Parts: sequence; C-alpha cells; structure tokens
Amino acid sequence: MWKILIAEDNPADAHRLMQGLSQVAHCVLAKDGIETLSIYRESVESGSAFDFILLDVKLPKKDGFDVLKTIRNGEESVDLPRSREAKVIMTTTYRDSLMENYNMGWDDFITKPVDADILTKRLRELEIESKKSD
Repeated sequence: MWKILIAEDNPADAHRLMQGLSQVAHCVLAKDGIETLSIYRESVESGSAFDFILLDVKLPKKDGFDVLKTIRNGEESVDLPRSREAKVIMTTTYRDSLMENYNMGWDDFITKPVDADILTKRLRELEIESKKSD
C-alpha cells in the first residue's frame, strides 16, 4: 500500500479522494498549506516519508504552489533515498493547458473532480517511472 498525503480543504473532495484510494493507500488528510507542511516534515523526520502528495492548488493559509516550492527546496536538504522521494500530484480546477505551461516541479497534475480509477492508474505509472530511474 502507498502512503499518501492529501492536501485538500474541500470536505467533499477530500472524502472522495480518501474513499477512492482506500483500497490502495493509507491516506493522511491536511486541510490547509501550513498543516500540509507540518505533516510532511513530521513524516520525513520520523523516517516514514510519503510516497505521494496530492496537493490542491488552492489551499488556505499557504497555497499549493507555495507548499510545493517549500517541499521541493526542503527535500534537497533531507537525506531521503530516491525511491522514497515524494511524488507530487497537483489537483486543480484549472485548465490543462494552463497547468502544462506552469510546471513548478510537480510530477503530475489531475483536474477536479478527481476520478479515483484514473488517479490510481497515474500513481502506478509514476511509481513505475520512479523505479526505472533508480
């Protein structure tokens, strides 16, 4: 099972993601950007880093782009084996063309509402890509 951090402030979207991934992942929910970073740091410090982070673009307190920047800059200073480096998937209502032209270091993005089957397939593809690069 994967370990996934879900950063989502919309209760309906959070519930949909948690339910949809329940068979393939242990999920932890963060409701804003500050909480996301806190949970992420705790996981790294405890040696149980997340496999994936599903990061909503529009989060309260610190938006998804700022959270991503902090995670990516922070990962460089944390000695994590490459296979445990968190893959970040942005979740967004923005158009695909905007996201494709605005990549700030995420591994993938998916538009809302998120279909759990499509998301699971994309997570598997990212996992396979990651293993090939190890």
